[in-house]
Amino acid sequence: MFVTTLPIIFTFIHIFNEWEAVILLATVFGLVYFYTPQTHVSLEPPTRKNWYWFLRSAWTGDMALWQAFWPFFIFVNGLLFYADYRIENLTYTIASWKTTHTMFLFPMIWWAVSVWRCTTHTRYKVFGAAARTMTVYLLIELVLRYYISTQHPNTLFDCQLLIVQYGDCL
Repeated sequence: MFVTTLPIIFTFIHIFNEWEAVILLATVFGLVYFYTPQTHVSLEPPTRKNWYWFLRSAWTGDMALWQAFWPFFIFVNGLLFYADYRIENLTYTIASWKTTHTMFLFPMIWWAVSVWRCTTHTRYKVFGAAARTMTVYLLIELVLRYYISTQHPNTLFDCQLLIVQYGDCL
């Protein structure tokens, strides 16, 4: 996360500088840590082990935090890296980039809710707070990506090559 958006903001857009970003992200972590509940180590493993029960256990908060957090965290960051890779190679347009982000909006919501519900099933409170903070950071990342694609598309896309969708670059 923030691999593409923060360098664009610091270099071209100047909404905020590096210190303001560090202070904002640290404040978000502090607030989330303060509101994260205490942990409960006791957890019974699910009786069935198929995809439905995995998704259901994560959604209801009956799963260990690491099982709900890491698979989708790796998946969503891989998706963001892939979309940015396609932009660098000039194979994604603005519309396909927005479509990619929109397709994964509901799975990202599912992941955020699952992580927030599963934070009590970890050994230390700081792990739960870090996982919750990463979901908030993902939301901030998506807002920054939307802002860059709508207000400053020339910083991310090569608008001279996008003849069909040149109206998106204005």
